Amino acid sequence: MTILIVYVDDILITGDDTNEIQNLSKNLSQEFDIKSLGRLRYFLGIEVAHSKEGILISQHKYTVDLLQETGRLACKPTVTPVDINVKLGAGGDSPPFNKESFQRLIGKLIYLNHTRPDVAYAVSSLSQFMNDPREIHLQAAYRIVEYLKILILEIYTNADYTGSVSDRRSTSGYCSFISGNLVSWRSKKQKAAPVRREGET
Repeated sequence: MTILIVYVDDILITGDDTNEIQNLSKNLSQEFDIKSLGRLRYFLGIEVAHSKEGILISQHKYTVDLLQETGRLACKPTVTPVDINVKLGAGGDSPPFNKESFQRLIGKLIYLNHTRPDVAYAVSSLSQFMNDPREIHLQAAYRIVEYLKILILEIYTNADYTGSVSDRRSTSGYCSFISGNLVSWRSKKQKAAPVRREGET
């Protein structure tokens, strides 16, 4: 299978048939003025990092650009994307806000759901007000942007000390999260058993 993804003047070719990918690239270059950028690293605001364990996608630059665009680059980050003390409704007496600007901001936040599912609920709740946005809705959207500034790294690890009854070797494991999203994990039996101290059985 070979997949060709086209967005305006950005093209991505991928698949599991190397020969077909090369043939497609050759045919495209004969018809259009194209330039190969090599291994995929950035496409439509999504950064791609390759490792032996697989592929990690992120939208770090996209997030920084959004913080800068909204004037929140130097803001104090919030710890949650939603203020539980604020109940959002039609807006009431809250002043109206430019509909096109609000829709554009919500659209950018929706696109972030690819790598930040932790804001999906908050963004979905705000998207219902895109036809008649008010100042209170804008502030709620800014809170989500301010929350995006937080990058929390959590790593958990454990081992069953000499857990194997046959060779006394331990099995250890770890998992790591970035902003609540699982990004890597592993479990492996240790190569050597721990040194037995005097008096241990």
